[in-house]
This record gives sequence, C-alpha cells and structure tokens, in this order.
Amino acid sequence: KPSTMAAVIALPDEKVEEICASIPGVVVCANYNCPGQLVISGEEEAIDAACEKLKEAGAKRAMRLKVGGAFHSPCMEPARAELAEAIAATEFHNPAVPVYQNVDAKPHTDAAEIKANLVAQLTAPVRWTQSVQNMIADGADEFIEVGPGKVLQGLVAKINREVATSGHQ
Repeated sequence: KPSTMAAVIALPDEKVEEICASIPGVVVCANYNCPGQLVISGEEEAIDAACEKLKEAGAKRAMRLKVGGAFHSPCMEPARAELAEAIAATEFHNPAVPVYQNVDAKPHTDAAEIKANLVAQLTAPVRWTQSVQNMIADGADEFIEVGPGKVLQGLVAKINREVATSGHQ
C-alpha cells in the first residue's frame, strides 16, 4: 500500500497518539522530535484522515512530508528480514560509553542489545525527545551536532534550554 509521513505541529503528544489510534488503517507516531513537534507515519489514506482530525483538534500544522515511505511504522515490516541479516553480518563491539538508542530512549552497553534495537527501530518510533531528556537526567549538559545543519541543536534547545548545544562539520 502507498505510505507516507506527515509533520504535526502544536498538539500534545498524547492528543496526537489518541487521534492516530482512532483512525482506521495504519497511522502511528513515528518521530517524537520535541514537545509540540511530532511526525506521524502510515498508509496514505490514514495519514490524510489523521491530518484532517489533527487540524480540527487545533494542530497549527498537519501536513504530508515528501518522503519515500512510512518510516518507523508497521509499514516497514517487509524490510525487517533484510535489515536484520545486514546487521547480523556486521561486527559490533561493546561500546566504551553507553549508546542511547532512540527505539527505547535508554542507554545500552551490550553489542547484542544494540544490534537488536537497530532492527526494532525500523518499525518503532524515534524517541528523540525522551532520549535527550534521559541523557540530561543522567548528567549530560552539552550536546554537539556533527555534520551540516543545526536541526538537532534546535530540537535539543526546545526540549531543554538549559543545556549547551554546538555544531561541528
């Protein structure tokens, strides 16, 4: 089935989750970017229906994104076997420091867990908000974005304005 994603601005996470659950077909929260900014993912018809309901509920925006599929949703299940095979064939070592994985927003130090979580992330939401909150609760006070742009720095600042952010290319 054709699938896509949509950005939702200015509604509480719980309201977006509630509306998605009320729509027939596949539509789920896929990216928890920061408070008041979510991305939903699913079948095109379900996304369109959800966007209408989200706007009626007061979303400032609920609009489709130009993407090639419904990432981080059950629609990605057909790709699981191939991804799992590629990850299984890749050598991983236990990290020297905990790796916070967005699938559960928790720190991990076991290579086997990290591999399993990478496969799970294919169909599970990206819990960026919760990951950043957990890192801060565990003592992180500075976030450095590596690569072009400042998108993640902006999201971190919206999650907690008291932590430092910077970027390096």
